[in-house]
Amino acid sequence: MLSLSKRNQNLTGWLFSLPAVIFLGGFFIFPMLYSLFISFFDWNLLGDKAFIGLSNYDFLLFKDSVFTTTLWNTVYFSLCYFFGSLILSLGTALIVQKALRGMRIIRTAILTPLVIPMAITGIIWTLLYSPSGFINTLLNMFGIEGQQWLYESSLAMPAIIVVSIWQTFGLYAIIFVTGLNQIPKDLYEGMDIDGAGGWKKFVHLTLPLLRPTTFFVVVLLVINSFKVFDQIWVMTQGGPGNATMTLVVYMYQKIFTSFGLATASSVALFIIVFCLVIFQYFIMGREDEKA
Repeated sequence: MLSLSKRNQNLTGWLFSLPAVIFLGGFFIFPMLYSLFISFFDWNLLGDKAFIGLSNYDFLLFKDSVFTTTLWNTVYFSLCYFFGSLILSLGTALIVQKALRGMRIIRTAILTPLVIPMAITGIIWTLLYSPSGFINTLLNMFGIEGQQWLYESSLAMPAIIVVSIWQTFGLYAIIFVTGLNQIPKDLYEGMDIDGAGGWKKFVHLTLPLLRPTTFFVVVLLVINSFKVFDQIWVMTQGGPGNATMTLVVYMYQKIFTSFGLATASSVALFIIVFCLVIFQYFIMGREDEKA
């Protein structure tokens, strides 16, 4: 009877899990495996597929200069977006966590960009960055010459990085605030009694106890930084030249000419992000488990 009851419990558990398994399999696992399969073919979505083995990967890594530029652009964007968002969101969380007058207004202002669709954000900032836009007008008021923000190769990517950080740092700030609120207040009171200053409390108390939250934010930042697309496509479409071409933009453009190359680049993107997340786990996650 016990064996039968346990078998029924297992069956019930699998039945309840079945919708989630079907959803994950149909919308995540199958597309990933199919992309890997298609990456070994030459196919433009029309006609028959021709098996070419690793030729797509060989072309991407050794023959396509645009892909090399795209890879460096993605790394450049990811590093700037990662550190900029991490520092700004943590600093913002430390400020908005305090119960000061007017803090609700500040919190609302921080979260407002999150509810604006990225396409709308891109259009707004394109107008702000235009030669006669608000930013150049403001610079001219202080005697500084305006710039062709989205039309110069050296300025286009930094301009997009600023937009990306502005759009999303509020999300990470809220996550940090949640982590900060979980730190017992009596620990800070104990350090106050010992005469510890604000910096000492931050380094020796806040940061160590915030490690699990920081690890979660770091993983989100890495994933989101490598899948950037909307703002680039709306504002520059990868230009000028290929100055703002990233992996996802490259994949989108290749879909209409060589679906095999597009899927091969998506596999490369998955491997890069997967390796980075695993690396972060061994650097940060394992230490948290030991602690």
